[in-house]
Amino acid sequence: MTTQLFKRAFAAMAILGSAGLMVAQTARTPGQIAPLPEFTAGVIRTDVASVKDARHDRNLNHLWIASMVVMAAASGADAATSWGKLEGNSLLASPDGRFGAKGVSIKVGIAAGVVIPQILFRRHKDLRMAFSLGNFAQAALFSGIAVHNLGIAAPK
Repeated sequence: MTTQLFKRAFAAMAILGSAGLMVAQTARTPGQIAPLPEFTAGVIRTDVASVKDARHDRNLNHLWIASMVVMAAASGADAATSWGKLEGNSLLASPDGRFGAKGVSIKVGIAAGVVIPQILFRRHKDLRMAFSLGNFAQAALFSGIAVHNLGIAAPK
């Protein structure tokens, strides 16, 4: 009887011990279930650094998205204030020398050429700050040009 009890106790310890090893694994392989969070008296333990990193990543992502919206709005303001006026940039000027559909299509193409690579590289979190700074710099440039265009009278 004691041998059978000893075998059952050994089997129980082996099962419980291997279950403890499976939960303690940190490196996951494809198809492996993620370990459960640790519970201590009904409270889940979390790493403060991971929460701060997640918050920082989320805030940086929002800043990057806002910078793209601001850049597109500034480019639109530049185009709107230039519409129908004589264009100093011959690349954007229509054959009659005014800013029109040709200039808008080129400006949209330039904006798309700036935004599309950012969307393609959106998973690279280390590039978001550089993208944001570039977008805000471009928005500042376009906003300055839009303000300048407001002072230019349309030809009659």
